[in-house]
Amino acid sequence: MRKALVFCFFGIYLANFHFLSTLQAQDIRFWYTSETEQFAADQFRTDLLRDNSGSSMRVREGEIIFGDGSAMISGFHQASVSPDRAFVGALFVRGGNVAAEVYRSDGTLLHRIGQLADYDPSDPSVRMYMLNNGSFVYRDNIASFTYFDERGKEAFQFFNSAGSPEGEAISELATTPFGHRLIAVNPRIVTGGEAGSRIRAIRTGSGSEPHTLLQSGNRTIKDVRLHDSGRLLLAHLIDESRNRHYAAVLTVRGDLLAEIDYEDNEMEAVVLSPCARYVTGRTSGRAMVHEVASGERLGSASFRERVQHASWMPDGKLAVLTGNRSGQRLGSIRMHIIDVRQRRVVREATALTVHTSPMFPLSLEYHGGATYRLQGTNRELMIRHSL
Repeated sequence: MRKALVFCFFGIYLANFHFLSTLQAQDIRFWYTSETEQFAADQFRTDLLRDNSGSSMRVREGEIIFGDGSAMISGFHQASVSPDRAFVGALFVRGGNVAAEVYRSDGTLLHRIGQLADYDPSDPSVRMYMLNNGSFVYRDNIASFTYFDERGKEAFQFFNSAGSPEGEAISELATTPFGHRLIAVNPRIVTGGEAGSRIRAIRTGSGSEPHTLLQSGNRTIKDVRLHDSGRLLLAHLIDESRNRHYAAVLTVRGDLLAEIDYEDNEMEAVVLSPCARYVTGRTSGRAMVHEVASGERLGSASFRERVQHASWMPDGKLAVLTGNRSGQRLGSIRMHIIDVRQRRVVREATALTVHTSPMFPLSLEYHGGATYRLQGTNRELMIRHSL
């Protein structure tokens, strides 16, 4: 009877987790990582695997403090941290010009660029994309990008305007951690009164032209992420006229491997698994996983708490983190571990709390042995389950 009930609830939507939890034993344990256990609410670890092991940053509004406070930057217009948190870049507005500075995460200044060309201080599209080797990409208007190498030297420029007389949104950029692949995105292009979009691969060779990977006349783009391998990308698409969301998995050559129709307008994020075989989508109260090869849904689950993150983990489990946010504080944290194929679930809450920052996205990293690490918070949590 117990097994039948679990199958029934999961096969539909796992709507009533508090009832399921009474049917089977739970074993999820939480603890702070030793490196971040004593971190204050405004303190975030940098990359602990590099030579600067143990260094940290305090991220406050308008300032970044390195290590023990002996070095800091403040008064910047915009800042960017590399994916591995080993480098920090900042843009400064000075007398109508913009200057860029790049630091190691221990506060060492690597290089300063006194003036970047074609800067309009009132342009809201100005942005810096910091990469793992100290290089960065600078966006100076809605469709113009400049790549600066790890020495701070301008390497090349590229433009991503769709040229639509009816208007287009600010272009976005997706990259691999070291910038070996660059993907330019036109999230919203209005043509003939209808909103479409475009994704292009940027070729960095002399005289080479961008290659269009996806062009849609009736769907806009919420987000595009490159897989760390650099071979695949995941696009979150929206059909505004029908209020439907889609996930598309493509190769960097533009081959469509899978398109998932979520049949609703509530999707908040989609994530490609580390093995690139599964796509996890989430709303505020649901999570679902699809297989890339077949496009079939393996399972879904509904929750009473607010879903903060969901991803398919390398141990074959769907991991869902729920909790409540109050400002940058994340509390009432509960972890849900779901074995989709066996139709089993365990969940557990913790009284431990963490703080988040807009500069650091939440993510779960697999550490082997059914152990995950919650990253993107000041006190990073280790989570171990026995499912």
